[in-house]
Amino acid sequence: MSPEGKSKKGKATKTRKDQGAERIKTSVLLSRSVDIKIRALSGIRGVDKSTLINSLLEEATRGVVVSLRGPLAEGSGAGEGVSQDIEGELGL
Repeated sequence: MSPEGKSKKGKATKTRKDQGAERIKTSVLLSRSVDIKIRALSGIRGVDKSTLINSLLEEATRGVVVSLRGPLAEGSGAGEGVSQDIEGELGL
């Protein structure tokens, strides 16, 4: 308890306003050793696991460029993500 008689609360991780809007939910299967390392590193850096993994993947894919061509690029879907038809072709 603090001198004022109020208990101290832990620092909550805050999400930037633009960060939450750009994220999508996904699942990944990790080995136990990688999960332990991710948990430890996220604690050391003071971020949540999702933020840490996102930054690691951004760094690893820095040189990757996605270019859309054909009907998908010409329509309103350009830059909006992958359509259901394209997902099947890509194996997603």
